Amino acid sequence: MKKSKYDLWIGAINLINCCLFICSWFAIFGADFTAKIAFFFYLFAWIGVILNEIAIVQSHNLSISLIGPILGVIGNALYGFTAVLALPAVIINIISAFFIFMQHNNKKKG
Repeated sequence: MKKSKYDLWIGAINLINCCLFICSWFAIFGADFTAKIAFFFYLFAWIGVILNEIAIVQSHNLSISLIGPILGVIGNALYGFTAVLALPAVIINIISAFFIFMQHNNKKKG
């Protein structure tokens, strides 16, 4: 079975971003949410988007499932647009990491 050599790392990045997004709630509600801290959280979200886009291209080239990386792009982009969407971003990133770790071949007809 074909697997991308970056699957483990991209899945781990998605899980790390989940932890960061949850920590951002405490920073926001703790009145310690400065521009530098906000930049840090948003930076990791957009890095996650870029890495998951790279994973989409690699998965397409290897003919393996695209569900995990696509969900990773959506989850990280949700938080990247606004921190208000942190809860859906966390849920989608957890599902994304599951699909990335359980990577399988596409079931194409023909």
